[in-house]
Amino acid sequence: MTSEAFSLPPATEFARKAQEKREAERERLRQLHATGDAHRAEIVDSLLHADAINVDEVLRHTSTLIHAASEQGLNEVLVYRYPSETLMDHGRAIIANDPEWPETLRGQPLGLYNVWREHLKPLGYGMRVEILDYRNDLPGDVGSFLFWGSSEL
Repeated sequence: MTSEAFSLPPATEFARKAQEKREAERERLRQLHATGDAHRAEIVDSLLHADAINVDEVLRHTSTLIHAASEQGLNEVLVYRYPSETLMDHGRAIIANDPEWPETLRGQPLGLYNVWREHLKPLGYGMRVEILDYRNDLPGDVGSFLFWGSSEL
């Protein structure tokens, strides 16, 4: 017994529509990922072939970050984020806590590390690095943090 007010297409039609939606979403994500990968490749290339670093500008910017973090009661601040692809080993030495990880640096990240080593380390600022995220189970971005004072927050 069916009601004339009740009208429902066969279940296979809903299954087909759901499958079409899932396929459209997969394609949208694939295109988004491809666009992101292309943009990331451009960023990596620009960092590897960057012009000389303006040390004074880097130190001014770093000073601003340190002052702001300190005023908030922090003793650590993220000063630089860059793709792991700029490292010769794509971040493996960082993941392994290898003390020789700086030898894997190239391009602008190497230049910024050298600013820390030559100008900030002598003033007592420490640096630590970590992999901040993963892309397709591979290291994504690296974060360089400066710290000062006690390691207890």
